[in-house]
Amino acid sequence: MKTEVICHMYITIDGKIETDINGYPDCFKAGEIYDNFTFSSSNAWGCGRETFQYLSNNLIDLNDYPFKSGELVDKFIKDDIYCFAFDRKGKLFFNQEYNDYYEKKSRFVSVLTENVDRRFISYLDSKNISYIFAGKDELDLNLFLEKLEKYGIKRFMLCGGAQINALFLEKDLVDEIHLVIAPGIQGGRKELTFVGTDNISKFPKYFKVKNVEILEGDTVVLTYIKK
Repeated sequence: MKTEVICHMYITIDGKIETDINGYPDCFKAGEIYDNFTFSSSNAWGCGRETFQYLSNNLIDLNDYPFKSGELVDKFIKDDIYCFAFDRKGKLFFNQEYNDYYEKKSRFVSVLTENVDRRFISYLDSKNISYIFAGKDELDLNLFLEKLEKYGIKRFMLCGGAQINALFLEKDLVDEIHLVIAPGIQGGRKELTFVGTDNISKFPKYFKVKNVEILEGDTVVLTYIKK
Protein backbone atom coordinates (compact mmCIF):
# COMPACT_ATOMS: atom_id res chain seq x y z
CA MET A 1 0.00 0.00 0.00
CA LYS A 2 1.29 3.49 -0.89
CA THR A 3 2.81 5.51 1.91
CA GLU A 4 0.18 7.86 3.35
CA VAL A 5 1.01 11.58 3.35
CA ILE A 6 -0.36 13.87 6.05
CA CYS A 7 0.32 17.57 5.65
CA HIS A 8 0.65 18.42 9.34
CA MET A 9 0.99 22.11 10.18
CA TYR A 10 1.03 24.38 13.21
CA ILE A 11 -0.54 27.72 12.25
CA THR A 12 -2.07 30.87 13.69
CA ILE A 13 -5.71 31.92 13.47
CA ASP A 14 -4.76 34.02 10.43
CA GLY A 15 -3.24 30.96 8.77
CA LYS A 16 0.44 31.88 9.13
CA ILE A 17 3.18 29.33 9.66
CA GLU A 18 5.49 32.02 11.02
CA THR A 19 4.16 31.50 14.54
CA ASP A 20 6.07 34.16 16.47
CA ILE A 21 3.35 34.29 19.14
CA ASN A 22 4.75 32.00 21.83
CA GLY A 23 4.72 34.62 24.58
CA TYR A 24 1.16 33.52 25.28
CA PRO A 25 0.98 30.29 27.35
CA ASP A 26 -1.83 28.72 25.33
CA CYS A 27 0.31 28.98 22.20
CA PHE A 28 2.94 26.86 23.95
CA LYS A 29 0.20 24.32 24.59
CA ALA A 30 -0.81 24.34 20.92
CA GLY A 31 2.80 23.73 19.94
CA GLU A 32 3.00 20.82 22.37
CA ILE A 33 -0.18 19.31 20.91
CA TYR A 34 1.32 19.68 17.44
CA ASP A 35 4.58 17.98 18.37
CA ASN A 36 2.87 15.18 20.27
CA PHE A 37 0.75 14.39 17.21
CA THR A 38 3.79 14.46 14.94
CA PHE A 39 5.67 11.79 16.85
CA SER A 40 2.70 9.70 17.97
CA SER A 41 1.33 9.35 14.44
CA SER A 42 4.38 8.34 12.44
CA ASN A 43 8.06 7.51 12.60
CA ALA A 44 8.84 9.77 9.61
CA TRP A 45 8.48 13.52 9.19
CA GLY A 46 10.09 16.08 6.95
CA CYS A 47 10.40 19.67 5.77
CA GLY A 48 11.74 21.72 2.89
CA ARG A 49 15.20 23.23 2.67
CA GLU A 50 14.30 26.71 3.90
CA THR A 51 12.68 25.32 7.05
CA PHE A 52 15.91 23.53 7.98
CA GLN A 53 18.32 26.27 6.87
CA TYR A 54 18.92 27.38 10.46
CA LEU A 55 20.48 23.97 11.20
CA SER A 56 22.94 24.18 8.33
CA ASN A 57 26.65 24.96 8.76
CA ASN A 58 27.12 27.49 5.98
CA LEU A 59 30.90 27.63 6.50
CA ILE A 60 31.49 24.23 4.85
CA ASP A 61 33.78 24.32 1.80
CA LEU A 62 33.03 21.45 -0.59
CA ASN A 63 36.57 21.69 -1.95
CA ASP A 64 37.60 19.91 1.25
CA TYR A 65 35.66 16.80 0.18
CA PRO A 66 36.44 14.34 -2.62
CA PHE A 67 34.30 13.80 -5.70
CA LYS A 68 32.20 10.67 -5.12
CA SER A 69 32.43 8.64 -8.30
CA GLY A 70 30.37 5.69 -9.48
CA GLU A 71 26.66 4.90 -9.49
CA LEU A 72 24.36 7.00 -7.34
CA VAL A 73 22.97 4.70 -4.66
CA ASP A 74 20.76 5.55 -1.70
CA LYS A 75 22.30 5.41 1.75
CA PHE A 76 19.38 4.63 4.03
CA ILE A 77 20.31 3.68 7.58
CA LYS A 78 17.54 1.95 9.51
CA ASP A 79 16.45 3.74 12.68
CA ASP A 80 13.43 4.40 14.91
CA ILE A 81 12.53 7.91 13.70
CA TYR A 82 13.43 9.68 10.46
CA CYS A 83 13.63 13.37 9.58
CA PHE A 84 13.59 13.93 5.81
CA ALA A 85 15.09 17.15 4.43
CA PHE A 86 14.11 18.01 0.84
CA ASP A 87 17.40 19.40 -0.44
CA ARG A 88 17.52 18.78 -4.19
CA LYS A 89 20.76 20.67 -4.88
CA GLY A 90 22.63 19.82 -1.68
CA LYS A 91 22.62 23.05 0.36
CA LEU A 92 21.97 21.74 3.89
CA PHE A 93 25.17 20.95 5.78
CA PHE A 94 24.00 19.30 8.97
CA ASN A 95 26.69 18.83 11.60
CA GLN A 96 25.30 15.54 12.90
CA GLU A 97 23.28 12.58 11.74
CA TYR A 98 20.33 13.29 14.06
CA ASN A 99 17.82 16.09 14.48
CA ASP A 100 17.24 16.45 18.24
CA TYR A 101 13.94 18.33 17.85
CA TYR A 102 11.38 17.86 20.67
CA GLU A 103 13.88 15.69 22.58
CA LYS A 104 13.54 13.03 19.90
CA LYS A 105 16.50 11.71 17.94
CA SER A 106 15.26 11.71 14.36
CA ARG A 107 17.79 10.42 11.85
CA PHE A 108 18.36 12.93 9.07
CA VAL A 109 17.70 11.72 5.52
CA SER A 110 18.61 14.19 2.78
CA VAL A 111 16.33 13.93 -0.25
CA LEU A 112 18.47 14.79 -3.27
CA THR A 113 18.30 14.93 -7.04
CA GLU A 114 20.86 13.21 -9.24
CA ASN A 115 22.46 16.51 -10.33
CA VAL A 116 23.70 17.20 -6.79
CA ASP A 117 27.39 18.01 -6.41
CA ARG A 118 29.18 14.69 -5.87
CA ARG A 119 31.38 16.35 -3.23
CA PHE A 120 28.25 17.05 -1.20
CA ILE A 121 27.54 13.32 -1.07
CA SER A 122 31.04 12.82 0.35
CA TYR A 123 30.23 15.43 2.99
CA LEU A 124 27.09 13.52 3.99
CA ASP A 125 29.11 10.31 4.14
CA SER A 126 31.62 12.00 6.46
CA LYS A 127 28.77 12.80 8.88
CA ASN A 128 27.08 9.42 8.43
CA ILE A 129 23.95 11.20 7.22
CA SER A 130 21.49 9.13 5.20
CA TYR A 131 20.37 10.23 1.74
CA ILE A 132 18.09 9.09 -1.03
CA PHE A 133 17.81 10.19 -4.66
CA ALA A 134 14.41 11.19 -5.99
CA GLY A 135 14.56 12.69 -9.47
CA LYS A 136 17.17 13.81 -11.98
CA ASP A 137 17.02 17.63 -11.97
CA GLU A 138 13.82 18.26 -10.01
CA LEU A 139 12.29 16.34 -7.13
CA ASP A 140 10.20 13.35 -8.21
CA LEU A 141 7.82 13.08 -5.27
CA ASN A 142 6.14 9.93 -6.59
CA LEU A 143 9.55 8.26 -6.62
CA PHE A 144 10.19 9.59 -3.13
CA LEU A 145 7.02 7.92 -1.84
CA GLU A 146 7.88 4.69 -3.65
CA LYS A 147 11.17 4.68 -1.78
CA LEU A 148 9.46 5.33 1.55
CA GLU A 149 7.24 2.31 0.90
CA LYS A 150 10.32 0.29 -0.03
CA TYR A 151 11.99 1.25 3.25
CA GLY A 152 8.93 0.27 5.28
CA ILE A 153 7.55 3.73 6.10
CA LYS A 154 3.76 3.62 6.09
CA ARG A 155 2.92 7.23 6.97
CA PHE A 156 4.84 10.43 6.26
CA MET A 157 4.22 13.68 8.13
CA LEU A 158 4.82 16.60 5.75
CA CYS A 159 5.57 19.53 8.06
CA GLY A 160 6.20 22.42 5.67
CA GLY A 161 7.13 24.89 4.57
CA ALA A 162 4.77 26.44 2.11
CA GLN A 163 6.68 25.52 -1.05
CA ILE A 164 7.19 21.81 -0.39
CA ASN A 165 3.57 21.54 0.77
CA ALA A 166 2.50 23.08 -2.55
CA LEU A 167 4.63 20.62 -4.52
CA PHE A 168 2.97 17.64 -2.85
CA LEU A 169 -0.49 19.16 -3.33
CA GLU A 170 0.20 19.92 -7.00
CA LYS A 171 0.81 16.20 -7.55
CA ASP A 172 -2.30 15.23 -5.53
CA LEU A 173 -0.11 13.28 -3.12
CA VAL A 174 -1.57 14.64 0.13
CA ASP A 175 -4.08 12.23 1.66
CA GLU A 176 -4.92 14.30 4.72
CA ILE A 177 -4.41 17.86 5.98
CA HIS A 178 -4.04 18.24 9.73
CA LEU A 179 -4.01 21.85 11.01
CA VAL A 180 -3.22 22.65 14.64
CA ILE A 181 -4.41 26.23 15.15
CA ALA A 182 -2.87 28.23 17.98
CA PRO A 183 -5.14 30.85 19.64
CA GLY A 184 -3.25 33.86 18.34
CA ILE A 185 -3.01 36.15 15.32
CA GLN A 186 0.43 36.79 13.83
CA GLY A 187 -0.75 39.82 11.89
CA GLY A 188 2.06 40.29 9.36
CA ARG A 189 1.48 40.82 5.65
CA LYS A 190 4.60 39.04 4.39
CA GLU A 191 4.56 35.87 6.47
CA LEU A 192 3.75 32.64 4.66
CA THR A 193 0.55 30.69 4.81
CA PHE A 194 0.94 26.91 4.97
CA VAL A 195 0.73 26.53 1.16
CA GLY A 196 2.37 28.93 -1.25
CA THR A 197 3.67 28.73 -4.83
CA ASP A 198 4.20 31.02 -7.81
CA ASN A 199 2.74 28.35 -10.10
CA ILE A 200 -0.97 28.05 -9.38
CA SER A 201 -1.83 26.16 -12.57
CA LYS A 202 -2.63 23.03 -10.51
CA PHE A 203 -4.81 24.90 -8.01
CA PRO A 204 -7.35 25.19 -6.46
CA LYS A 205 -7.50 21.85 -4.64
CA TYR A 206 -10.48 20.64 -2.64
CA PHE A 207 -10.74 18.62 0.56
CA LYS A 208 -13.58 17.72 2.90
CA VAL A 209 -13.75 17.95 6.67
CA LYS A 210 -13.00 14.76 8.53
CA ASN A 211 -12.88 16.03 12.09
CA VAL A 212 -12.89 19.17 14.26
CA GLU A 213 -11.54 19.20 17.80
CA ILE A 214 -11.23 21.85 20.50
CA LEU A 215 -8.39 20.91 22.82
CA GLU A 216 -6.55 22.28 25.82
CA GLY A 217 -5.36 25.87 25.62
CA ASP A 218 -8.06 26.92 23.12
CA THR A 219 -6.28 24.90 20.45
CA VAL A 220 -8.42 23.98 17.46
CA VAL A 221 -7.48 20.97 15.32
CA LEU A 222 -8.96 20.69 11.83
CA THR A 223 -8.57 17.50 9.81
CA TYR A 224 -9.38 17.34 6.10
CA ILE A 225 -9.26 14.42 3.69
CA LYS A 226 -9.37 14.22 -0.11
CA LYS A 227 -12.76 14.64 -1.73
